[in-house]
Amino acid sequence: MDWLDVRSMADDAPKVSSKIPGLLEGLNPPQREACEHEQGPLLILAGPGSGKTRVITSRVAYLITECGVGPDEILALTFTNKAAKEMRERVQRLLPNTQGFWISTFHSLCARILRREIEILPEYTRDFSIYDTADKRQLLKTVIKELNYDAKRFRPPVLASWISNAKNNCAPDDGLTFDPDGGIDDEVCARVMARYQQRMRENNALDFDDLLLVTLEMFEKHPGVRDSYSYRFRQVMVDEYQDTNRVQYRLVQHFSGHHGNLTVCGDPDQSIYGWRGADVRNILDFEADHPEAKTVRLEQNYRSTGTILKAASVLIANNSQRKPKDLWTESGEGELIALIQCGDEEDEARELALRCKNLHRQGKAWSEIAIFYRMNFMQRALESALRLSGVPYQVVGGLEFYARREIKDLMAWLKLMVNPRDDGAFLRVVNVPSRGVGETSMGRLVQYARERGLCLSDAVQQEDALAQIRGRAKKGLAEFSAMRQELTEAVEAGAGVALDTLLETIDAERWFMEMDTGDAMIDRESNVEELRSHAHQYDRLQPKGGLPGFLQDVALVSDVDDLDEGTEQVKMMTLHSSKGLEFPHVFVTGLEEELLPHGRAVEEDPENGLQEERRLLYVGMTRAMEGLTLSYATQRRFFGEDRWQRPSCFLDEIPPETIEGGVEPTEESETEALGEFDAEESGHDLLIGHLVKHDHFGVGTVQQLTGAGVNARATVSFNRHGTKQLLLAYAGLVKLGNS
Repeated sequence: MDWLDVRSMADDAPKVSSKIPGLLEGLNPPQREACEHEQGPLLILAGPGSGKTRVITSRVAYLITECGVGPDEILALTFTNKAAKEMRERVQRLLPNTQGFWISTFHSLCARILRREIEILPEYTRDFSIYDTADKRQLLKTVIKELNYDAKRFRPPVLASWISNAKNNCAPDDGLTFDPDGGIDDEVCARVMARYQQRMRENNALDFDDLLLVTLEMFEKHPGVRDSYSYRFRQVMVDEYQDTNRVQYRLVQHFSGHHGNLTVCGDPDQSIYGWRGADVRNILDFEADHPEAKTVRLEQNYRSTGTILKAASVLIANNSQRKPKDLWTESGEGELIALIQCGDEEDEARELALRCKNLHRQGKAWSEIAIFYRMNFMQRALESALRLSGVPYQVVGGLEFYARREIKDLMAWLKLMVNPRDDGAFLRVVNVPSRGVGETSMGRLVQYARERGLCLSDAVQQEDALAQIRGRAKKGLAEFSAMRQELTEAVEAGAGVALDTLLETIDAERWFMEMDTGDAMIDRESNVEELRSHAHQYDRLQPKGGLPGFLQDVALVSDVDDLDEGTEQVKMMTLHSSKGLEFPHVFVTGLEEELLPHGRAVEEDPENGLQEERRLLYVGMTRAMEGLTLSYATQRRFFGEDRWQRPSCFLDEIPPETIEGGVEPTEESETEALGEFDAEESGHDLLIGHLVKHDHFGVGTVQQLTGAGVNARATVSFNRHGTKQLLLAYAGLVKLGNS
């Protein structure tokens, strides 16, 4: 649980006045300055490894013991359950007998506020379901079908991303409209979104973005609710402020609006979530938004060697969207950064596996080693090489426990028990176990419900609805309805008892046998037993949470929450997942053009894309404490096609004196490396000198053509954006004629 929820205990929460001897001892002067700031806005610019978590937790303790602020008057927000848990544990170690802290992720905070207050909005009840990514995409599939759109053209993952961006980049009163000049695709997206939101309201469900957006809507429509929270908090702190989006920005202003004591901590150089709505301008403009703000820079690094810091600092200095920092360390220069040139992804993976084994032979624990990659598809070759080499590993953010079929089914059952209006959960479990309810029968029930404005749980209880259904399906639906109503009685018994009752009622053994036999069935039984253990443990730790609280905690699990730091395994993860972590030895793979920096990220947002990709590499490099290895391949297989790769442009920005090893790229020409341009195989009839138009770069002239198929590239001199090299398979160039 990532929240200390004591609103009901607020009046009883002790006011701590006793001072803690030596509380700020060991802090460097800027850290101490940040802790002792009492009134008004504060910006803490915290470089990687600069001890910001210690500063925030020490600041919480200082405000309570030295400044008379009540524990329940402090709100501390961050982005991951892992970070919130660490922050909470550190505060509790400093103040072991104190209760009342509000330490939470944004999503958990809003979910719990909505559990109390959402019924002020007529569309929802407190028993609302929280839809995860899979639930959201499944509902979008249904919506696309309802609207008679082509599911291959308008894919649920793409639409889900579009909807998420629309929500994260606006507020309720801004409206969620499409650009009429943007083409039919935008109009379709807007129609899908409108129907999707309608279905969500009917299901009494919120997705992750809604948790924030609906809270903001409630605050702005009902100022009394907003003020009850704003008046409550005398101090508001936000960690990783560079990752906030527009909605979170507005929420923070509301929470801190009464006293104006807002502390934000972050680093513009580590803003890597622009693709999901994060706006680096929130932290860059903080001093403009708050002219009276105090700014403290945490520049001493306690994590990395001087060589790693120098390389990362010189790299990131090429960005313009930043606030300059001068990172330094007392740890010494350390070893040089290793650079490896590999033949292909298999060669790269074998080399990394060998180096992992060498580190282990030198006495390094497997858990001290991490491998980062830009894209998930790179995981396959790396896993294969580690497995063949006998290197134990854990994939962080892979197939999570809660994404497994049997767990998803049980969680859907539990959600339906709490929220009968959840049609998504109904559709998932109506045949769990099998009851012979086919698509035709379900289609009739869905149509009946839609025509009458009913949820499926209510519709299935109507005699005239079942009268339209024949045979085994009719009996199966009647049994399912009776079972669901019977299970409702178990909701008040706690998460563990509710799950045990569910497993007994659905005859879990029969269900397992329907899915699998042999080892697969044993694995599923083990997973269900793990879920049972978790549910009963939740009841012991959170006796007031009940089944709704358990469902909420599970729904808000993030990708990196499955990181088990205690296991002796090499950790594998994407660069995005590495944020906030540290390891003695780090491998960053795939430093190639079109991969890091990612071609599509740069093409879709020329102004900001390259800077965010550079920040992503900066984050990866600064996770390393002692040893850092960078690697790239000269050939890599992308989606079934072999491509010749060029080293990343970022490698040219790293000081050569910080790097050793590797093979210098050959001096052959672009044509020698990629081959002559093959118009027929590439599907483009371009010639040197042709005028072309690009969606972002505008009009330009083709200067050079090389390669064939997926490797075909065009060097284009654009009138306003200079010379760019583009992969023709993704560039979408439109030929205008000869120059």
